Amino acid sequence: MKTDLIRRIPLFATLSEEEFKSIEHIFQVKNYPKNQIIFLEEETGNYMYIVLAGKVKVTKATASGKETILAIHQAGDFFGEMALLDGKTSPATVSAMEDSRIATIFHADFQHLLMANEKVVRQIIQVLCGRLRQVWSQVQELSHSSAYDRIRAGILQLSRKHGVQDARGIIINLKITHQELAELVGTSRETVTRALARLQKKGIVQLDHRRIILLKPKELQPED
Repeated sequence: MKTDLIRRIPLFATLSEEEFKSIEHIFQVKNYPKNQIIFLEEETGNYMYIVLAGKVKVTKATASGKETILAIHQAGDFFGEMALLDGKTSPATVSAMEDSRIATIFHADFQHLLMANEKVVRQIIQVLCGRLRQVWSQVQELSHSSAYDRIRAGILQLSRKHGVQDARGIIINLKITHQELAELVGTSRETVTRALARLQKKGIVQLDHRRIILLKPKELQPED
């Protein structure tokens, strides 16, 4: 069962059955309950992690101790590869946002088996390039001085990765609290609550059991 889940991960989708069978023994699967730490910032990386189910958040603490969310990973995403590639410590802490099922690959297997496969290396490079472009976009969008505009930009970012289109609009398929959204855009929970109330009043978004629905996505572009 675990290999069936892993086989569908985009990272391994280009492998032939023979190629996948040659590496399927390297995966170990573990369940992480909501809020459990998967690894801490500054730990030495020994594994690459692949999300099979659930969602995890990547966070970094500021000098004042405030937590900032850098990224949210969902099923099909992987993380922890940077420490294995450059041998340095982890640049951030990763924890489960909800109950999650994660496959791990030990660093020796990562180096000797995955990095020796050209197809896998190509997929890893594509993902890393995509993340870099996302960071550039995030820096640009979240550079607004107005917290309200940063919140709008943050919601747009979430919709691009976690959005599912339906008759009402775009549902952000992610249960995110006001505090977590505040940590994502660098503001306070109270400010997020007020901004969401304002956006609901304008008919731009709708809240449904902690999920945000974009009713008018085009109107989320930052105001001048």
